[in-house]
Amino acid sequence: MILLAQTRQADRDKMHALADAEHREALNQANIDRQETAVQQTTLLVELMRQNTQLTETVHQLLERVEALTADVHKHLVPAAG
Repeated sequence: MILLAQTRQADRDKMHALADAEHREALNQANIDRQETAVQQTTLLVELMRQNTQLTETVHQLLERVEALTADVHKHLVPAAG
């Protein structure tokens, strides 16, 4: 009877150990997945920032051109004070 109880307890301990190992592996895989997602999102954010910087520079150049053209049109339309 004692041997049977010990065998059952050993089987239960083995199953708990196996379940714990599977749980740890699942947690580890979830952590790896989160890290990969973080790397992908960081890469996307860096690319978006690069694009935003490029767009900001383009807008700045266009504004400078509009100002120059406005000044040129103004010079031709408004008689010189004199």
